[in-house]
Amino acid sequence: MKTKTDETLTREYLAAVERETSMLPAAARQELVADLGEHIAVALAERPGSVHELLREMGDPRAIAATAFQELGGTPAAPAPSPGRRRSPVWLPPALLVAGDVLPYLGGVVLAWIGIAARIAAVVIVCRARYWTAAQKWTGLTLAVIVPVVAHLIWYFSPVPHHGSAAEPVARWTLVAVVFLLTLAGAGTLWRNRRRA
Repeated sequence: MKTKTDETLTREYLAAVERETSMLPAAARQELVADLGEHIAVALAERPGSVHELLREMGDPRAIAATAFQELGGTPAAPAPSPGRRRSPVWLPPALLVAGDVLPYLGGVVLAWIGIAARIAAVVIVCRARYWTAAQKWTGLTLAVIVPVVAHLIWYFSPVPHHGSAAEPVARWTLVAVVFLLTLAGAGTLWRNRRRA
């Protein structure tokens, strides 16, 4: 029969496995912990002895979590948010990216600064959010922020004498349209690839 120490060790081991698999969907995590608990109970009934030895044979909780992630296709669900931290809604970054692109063209310095602030806020939220993988974040932000900013910098600092020429309005609004389409593509990529966290 197991001693109190054995029960405590088993409980701590299962708690560690549960912590390490927090990225798994809740149902899969609960099933895994229940299966491990049952396995430990059966193994101790068949060969009474040291729980330390049995737990060592079962392996490190991190290794068990890694195996479980691989079996589920390597796409774990995001863990529950920590109690003290609020999570931004998934629609907010795409909306801020589009607003950040549109506001400067509505006129006025204040709207231009609000647009810049909206883009910066969107980048920060996307970088910290768990709604997307790193590759999805890079793709969305490259389309919606990096390429448009580089295009504007090239426009403003290019040595081509387009400023003041008759073709300037056409070239300028073509750039605005292309940048807006890129921003929509980046925001759309983030929206389309979002996952429930």
